[in-house]
Amino acid sequence: MRIISGSARGTRLESVANPALRPMLDRVKESLFNIVRGLLPDALALDLFSGSGALGLEALSRGAAGCVFVESDPELARLLLRNVERCHVADRSRLVQADALRLPERPLDGAGLPAQVVFCDPPYAMVADPNARGDLFEALERLIGGWIAPGAVLMLHHAPMPYALWPAERLVETDRRIYGRSQLTFFDVPREGSDG
Repeated sequence: MRIISGSARGTRLESVANPALRPMLDRVKESLFNIVRGLLPDALALDLFSGSGALGLEALSRGAAGCVFVESDPELARLLLRNVERCHVADRSRLVQADALRLPERPLDGAGLPAQVVFCDPPYAMVADPNARGDLFEALERLIGGWIAPGAVLMLHHAPMPYALWPAERLVETDRRIYGRSQLTFFDVPREGSDG
């Protein structure tokens, strides 16, 4: 794993043998950041289920103003902090060690939020299972306004589901791309008073 572009380009990220860690392939990550590159300069980012921190760190390397990382696994949280140091972005990073599905509606300390760009990379099984998927989208929509800004763009990384209907009321799908065993689905968060 490495940072592909920007100020930390070429930095190798530390990894661990942990079943909860499923790094995004470089070609998929490159495609993702080609799609969102115009959104990143000076934006605030939120990296949910952040694992090693690779997505949020790539965003910071490419000009995001700050990133809040949310990771519940203590081993991965420690790994993430080491990777933040490797990339020299500690001054623009904040770790929240918590379950992304159980975050309060509003962060206790709102520094660095709400985010305009959101990376959501949960375990594939969570998106594949209809009940767990419903819980995920309920949690994401609860975060709008506190953690996620109206007008934000959210990227969901999951196994290919090209014909999925999402259990969403406040997230509007705008694009989906399939790369082998990965799919990136993009959602807009409508601004209050918009028609979606």
